[in-house]
Amino acid sequence: MASLNDGLRHGHLAGGGDGTHDAHRAPGEPLPVLVLTGYLGAGKTTLLNHLLSGAPGLRIAAIVNDFGEIDVDATAVAGRVDSMVSLANGCVCCEVDAGELGETLTRLADPELGLDLAVIEASGLAEPPVLSRMVHDVPRHVARHAGMVQVVDAEGLDDAMTRHPRLAAHLAEADLVVVNKCDLVSRERFGELRATIRAHAPRVAVLPAVRAAVQAGLLLGMAPDDPPAAPAATYGGGHGHGEHGHLHDGYTAVTVTPAGPLHPRRFLTAVSAPPTGVYRAKGALTLAGADGPRRYDVALVGRRLELRAGGEGPEGLVVIGVEMDDDEVVRFLDESALDAGEAVDASAMLGLHPYLVGEPDSSDVEEWIYDEQRTAPVTGVAAMLADPEDPEAFDPAFTP
Repeated sequence: MASLNDGLRHGHLAGGGDGTHDAHRAPGEPLPVLVLTGYLGAGKTTLLNHLLSGAPGLRIAAIVNDFGEIDVDATAVAGRVDSMVSLANGCVCCEVDAGELGETLTRLADPELGLDLAVIEASGLAEPPVLSRMVHDVPRHVARHAGMVQVVDAEGLDDAMTRHPRLAAHLAEADLVVVNKCDLVSRERFGELRATIRAHAPRVAVLPAVRAAVQAGLLLGMAPDDPPAAPAATYGGGHGHGEHGHLHDGYTAVTVTPAGPLHPRRFLTAVSAPPTGVYRAKGALTLAGADGPRRYDVALVGRRLELRAGGEGPEGLVVIGVEMDDDEVVRFLDESALDAGEAVDASAMLGLHPYLVGEPDSSDVEEWIYDEQRTAPVTGVAAMLADPEDPEAFDPAFTP
């Protein structure tokens, strides 16, 4: 098993190919958009504060419903709709109406602003699928979905799911679930909560936290240098004290290097069900086609996949997650590898089209079909590209 730290330096984006890419947004790249959801009181704003103060040197746009509680380095934030306030650490906060989100993201993606990331802190009852669709409605060369993080209250999860049954669907939509206030529950209780979450989202990365302290590198997709020197989550006995032990909840990263070119259909099958605990994967892979192999830059967040033709850098994916089975991660692309003498039919590449991201000036006559499917999980059913004018019609040739 290859170590991520071989060839990657501190603070560099995991899967950055040649190791020269860091968390700063390069000129011409779309603006990464991280969506932060969770019911009122779960700890969303606290997590956002940790991110804003824990990513020095980055310019972050925080799009929030009410930023009265946001306090970065004791800098007060004030303003109204469409206002923007520059903070001491270089981040930008603004308050917008949901209907203006697309326009706001387009404005924030302007290279002249030099922003590296946008974080949407949703209201407590926001619908994550709707937020995902709104992000995906922004042109793909302008913004890209960088993950859906759901924050839940360790003490109040069961009650919240009883009062708000839609929370089950919210968990299923998440790429990362942060179980906050773990100091108020025992280790055994956290295990029960994780099982509840996994019942609705079987492979999601589940991260325990105290006071919503999440390592910024995980949210930014950056490689950890070393295992955490001390565990971040301390479990209590339900009373906020009484230590029952620690859980080393720091995220880890594993490099996956396929044995050769991958079959497109089997590749899509593999990434539709990544190993449990995987949050992000990024790198360059070679996929086989009827006319020969092609390289692609690959970016996977949860089950959201983007491909860009002409990938550079060394072959392989860097996979980041929480409590992953390293051996399972290393092997998860094995069955996708092309067998000796195996031919790939011409239609095999068609299943990749919904996930291809082209250059801003490129033309794609079928983009009007693909954009309708981009928020769906990467599954065989979802990849049957429907004609939006005739939802009953689909072309089986597009099935991966």
